[in-house]
Amino acid sequence: DDDDDDDDDNHAEKSDSETVTIPDISFKIRKMVLKDRDMLEKGTKAFTSYIEAYKKMRCAFIFRFASLDLGVLATSFCLLRLPKMPELRDKVGKLNFQSAGPEIDIYAIRYKDKARERARQKRLAAEVAAGGKNAKQIKAEQRMAAKLQRVKERREGEILKGRNPNKKRGKQAMIYDEWDALAKEERLHKKLRGGKITKEQYKVFMYGEGAKADSDVESD
Repeated sequence: DDDDDDDDDNHAEKSDSETVTIPDISFKIRKMVLKDRDMLEKGTKAFTSYIEAYKKMRCAFIFRFASLDLGVLATSFCLLRLPKMPELRDKVGKLNFQSAGPEIDIYAIRYKDKARERARQKRLAAEVAAGGKNAKQIKAEQRMAAKLQRVKERREGEILKGRNPNKKRGKQAMIYDEWDALAKEERLHKKLRGGKITKEQYKVFMYGEGAKADSDVESD
């Protein structure tokens, strides 16, 4: 009997150590999405279809769209970025959702199917060559992702060599950082003055997703 009790205890300890949480699963799926465009697009399509179906529910007094937490919903679908859709237009910076950082080049995520990927690359090249608003956005995001990826790789290289990646940054490097920050702020100010972005979007672009929520708390 004592031996049986010991086996039960060992089994319980093993089960506890192997407990898998929802964040663990979401993290693993996100890593898969970063390597497979098909999963990325299916997740986005599932999210938008869910919202459209939810809004069409006949029992609207039960399935209240206004009560739906769209940020948590997007997280559950393991999205990297929120899609552009009317339901999210006025919710920038207000949702409980952590998007993939700017170091992630969404356009670089490939299909595993080689034929589909070749066709996508042709469409992407044609869109960039045509110019226009989308082309500028694509190029800007790609440049930013490439820049941040180089910084990340440089830091990782310094750490592997046993060096402090922050120690070598002198006054001149810090001045360059300040110039970049000021240039970014000036560009956003121009867009704000020109009515191209709202005050809420300005705060999000400058300080991150949580900035608008923090300002709302302070105003209350």
